[in-house]
Amino acid sequence: MSLIENLSRDKRVVLFALFLAAALICIGAFGLKYGLDLQGGSYLQLKLQGAMAQVDANPESILRYQFATNSVERRGDSYIVTVPGSVDPALPSSLGYMNAEMAPLLNATKVTIPASPETIIINYLHKGLDADVKIVQFAPVIYEIRTNVTRESLDAFLAPVGGKVPTGKDTFVEGLTPETVEDTKRVLDSKLNRLGLQDIRVRMIDNKYILIDLAGRDVASAQDVVGKPGKFEIRIQTEENQSMHVLYGDAVESVDIPRGDRSGQWGVPFTLSEGGAAAFQKAAIDTGAVKNPEAHHITMYLDKEPVFSAPLSPELASTLQKAPSRGLEARLGAGEQGSQEAKELQIHLQEGALPVNVEIVGSGQVSAALGKQFKIQMMIAGLIALLAVAAMIYYRYRERRIVLPMLFTSLSEVVIMLGVWSLNWQLDLASLAGIIMVIGTGVDQLVIITDEVIKGGEAAPASSERSIKERAAEAAEKAGIGKATAVTTSKVYLGRLSRAFAIILGAAATTVVAMLPLLYMGFGALTGFALIIIIGVALGTFVARPAYGRIIGYILSRS
Repeated sequence: MSLIENLSRDKRVVLFALFLAAALICIGAFGLKYGLDLQGGSYLQLKLQGAMAQVDANPESILRYQFATNSVERRGDSYIVTVPGSVDPALPSSLGYMNAEMAPLLNATKVTIPASPETIIINYLHKGLDADVKIVQFAPVIYEIRTNVTRESLDAFLAPVGGKVPTGKDTFVEGLTPETVEDTKRVLDSKLNRLGLQDIRVRMIDNKYILIDLAGRDVASAQDVVGKPGKFEIRIQTEENQSMHVLYGDAVESVDIPRGDRSGQWGVPFTLSEGGAAAFQKAAIDTGAVKNPEAHHITMYLDKEPVFSAPLSPELASTLQKAPSRGLEARLGAGEQGSQEAKELQIHLQEGALPVNVEIVGSGQVSAALGKQFKIQMMIAGLIALLAVAAMIYYRYRERRIVLPMLFTSLSEVVIMLGVWSLNWQLDLASLAGIIMVIGTGVDQLVIITDEVIKGGEAAPASSERSIKERAAEAAEKAGIGKATAVTTSKVYLGRLSRAFAIILGAAATTVVAMLPLLYMGFGALTGFALIIIIGVALGTFVARPAYGRIIGYILSRS
């Protein structure tokens, strides 16, 4: 039976060939994406503005200040505010109290606000600082304030209501929660993807900074991409597959933070301008949505992608038949999923704006010529590494039949790694360095396999008088066989191969464990360096090395 026939029937060799073919297809279909240092482009360093603080403030004092009255009383889960004279019906909602109820009294107006003390403080901070505010810890209560604020400026803002930040080092901390930073990163990823920039790298550093590499773009373009909001639109269904335009994002005056009701359902309150509210009412009446909401869904789009769709609630439909409504709320699901959907919709309503304000603290540009020079230098370095490996292998074994399979296996591993990398990652200097390292460790393991096959683990000195062919024949004779197929299935051969793989698995496990800290620490390019080494070691250990062991066994055992 010929060598080709033997190899085509071996499962390990066939698996290796399938991985190689799949990698070539991936590279052809997706192409290799190059990072900033290989293609040129620009980078931005963003600092997220915000702080986490404790707030010592009295809710009753806040309500007295907001409604300009001295009569505030807490009853159960609500606050009763009595305001002399009449009150503008839009005042409570403009202050963030969407569920407030108003009742006229003799020469006064009673406003009932169902809210907790923390909600009162959040509304005051939100409206006064024009920033999203949420609670990130209870006992003590810590508020995350998503804007550029200092301890001194926050104290000054709380002074009119008799509040302050408590003394102590931990009562005011600059920075945001990891969840907020992750949300910001996800919005940036989504925004860049919508603009067709899927290969942009966005990284987080220390929950305060975000680094963005935009290969192929100049600094001015990069700043515009990051700061430019999306195009938000609300449309209403007219017929089964048809819809009409209602308003754009500029009609949305404000968006509040998501809130859950007593049933666990989440919603995102937002306020329309007077013109936007009138346009919304007219569209709802003209299409018949106020009478048959289920047949006329309201759909929100961001950059022509639907982000929300639902019918009018019965209460809102009834209200719109009589008058425009500026204060609306998009209702979503319940539980953790509903909470996450509400957070995302809040960002969409803000026209794709980032969850927090960011400050560009650093930027730079790498010229395309310099990137091209790096690419050429890395190709030369890789070629020199392969030639050096080939020379050392030939010096050790003095046998062409070993040099060629080793080089082919090493090159195939590189192709397979590049195929995997083309699916989702950029090639940069760090990842290319990782590939070169995988080549070096891979050749070491191929040498171990070859030595075990030839001499049972003893070194194979270049000065040996016997040829590789003679030693392989001797190994076959000891096994009582002489043909390729018999040798690769003999107990002697399999035992030697098992010893080789015991060493290889130990070395592979050590390498992977050593790379894991770099993978999860998030030190920029080191993450890519660690990831490609782990991928290369895994592919080599479980795909390429077993195939090479069979191939070299077939080759060396043939007379």
